[in-house]
Amino acid sequence: MLIRNVVAIFTDTSFVPPLIYAVMGSSRDIAIGPVAVVSLLLGTLLQNEIDPKTHPLEYRRLAFTATFFAGVTQAALGFFR
Repeated sequence: MLIRNVVAIFTDTSFVPPLIYAVMGSSRDIAIGPVAVVSLLLGTLLQNEIDPKTHPLEYRRLAFTATFFAGVTQAALGFFR
């Protein structure tokens, strides 16, 4: 169970750069982009609103809804550009 959670965290590319940056302090090869920062902020915000251990379905639904509307907004802005 623990290994599956660790693998799931480290396979998500938006979490790896901030973790390496936090350990090393700085790196010329790693640039923390807005996607990584927004992913960390969204995860923190969602955990403050809904506990993922007691309500995993609602937590996932809220995460998918937030990312869906972020994608729709980005697609609309790209279309109207």
